[in-house]
Amino acid sequence: QREESYEEQIRDLTTRLKDAEQRADLAERTMAKLQKEVDRLEDELLAEKEKYKGVSEELDMTLNELSGY
Repeated sequence: QREESYEEQIRDLTTRLKDAEQRADLAERTMAKLQKEVDRLEDELLAEKEKYKGVSEELDMTLNELSGY
């Protein structure tokens, strides 16, 4: 009976290990997708900052021209 108990524990632990490995794999894939999205958003933010900088400089030049500088 003791041997059966050990075998049942082994089966249970093996099942739990497989479940944990599947969850870890899913978590890694999710993390990779999220990191890709973060990278994309950072690139988009940088592009928008550059665009804003260009518009601000153009506005400053226009205001300077209008004020006679």
